[in-house]
Amino acid sequence: MNKLPKFKDFNPPTEYFDQLPDQIMEGINPKKNLTWLRYAASIAVLLVAGIWLVYQPAEEMPILTLEQEVNLYIDSQYWTAEDVLSMADNPEEILDQIINEEYPEGMELWEEDDQTWF
Repeated sequence: MNKLPKFKDFNPPTEYFDQLPDQIMEGINPKKNLTWLRYAASIAVLLVAGIWLVYQPAEEMPILTLEQEVNLYIDSQYWTAEDVLSMADNPEEILDQIINEEYPEGMELWEEDDQTWF
C-alpha cells in the first residue's frame, strides 16, 4: 500500500455531471429505420432471379419424326388411339398395319377353342 501514490481530493470540473447526460445522448446515434432497405433488397433478389429464369437458354429439343411425336402424345394420354384414328385419312390402313405388326402372317389370330364359340 505504501507504493501507491497519494492523490489529492479529486474534484470533477464544474457542471460536469450536469452536462454528462446531454453529452452521452449526443454520442448515441438513433437507430435508423431500415425496413425499406430490407424490402428493396428482397425485391432486387426476386427481380434478378426472375430475369435469370426467363433468360435461361432453352435446352435444344431433339427433332422427332411424326411417328415419334404421335407416340409421345399417345403415351402422355393427351391423345387416345381413337383421336389418332379420327385424324387419319385412311384409318382402316392404319389398323391393318397395326394388326400385321402385332400378329405377323402365319400366326393364328384365334385359337381353335375361340373359333367354335359361335
